[in-house]
This record gives sequence, C-alpha cells and structure tokens, in this order.
Amino acid sequence: MATLREALAPGSFLVICHATNESRPDVAAAAQKLYSQRVSAQSAIRPRAGIQQFFDGFDLVDPGLVYIPEWRPDSPEDVPEDPGRFWALVGVGRKP
Repeated sequence: MATLREALAPGSFLVICHATNESRPDVAAAAQKLYSQRVSAQSAIRPRAGIQQFFDGFDLVDPGLVYIPEWRPDSPEDVPEDPGRFWALVGVGRKP
C-alpha cells in the first residue's frame, strides 16, 4: 500500500470495499475455507483493524470504515437493523 500511496497525487482518493469477519467470525472462517478449496485465486477476509491499516497515510472520509449500507445512506431507514450481515466494510481515504 505504501507504494500505491506514494504514487498518488495529493488529493487523490482510495476506495476500499473488503470482506470482513467482524460480524460472524465463525461463518467467515468456514466461507474462507470453502472458497480456498474451490478457487485458485487467493483471498482474505480480514477484521476491521486489518482493513483499517490499508488507509495508513490517508485521511478517512466521513463516515469512516463502515458496513456497506452504512456508507452515506439516502436516509436512516435505508440502513438495515443488522448491517453486519453484508459482510463487507467500505471506506474512502483522501491523500493529504
């Protein structure tokens, strides 16, 4: 990430949507195992802290690193009762 960050001009944005094991670690581990058995491409399901580190050197844009439906919904009613069921965190960082 440092190589990418250094190549970006100031004011550039980094957008990340990444699978997380935060809401259901047991199910995420099983899904990761099944995926690895069936697909040759590598993947990772990370906790929030593991995803957050990708934004080192960037200023996180409000609302920060959140579940997909929590990223700037049109209205509060658009956020489900359990946004963690979407299994992915999304964030936008701006390079200072």
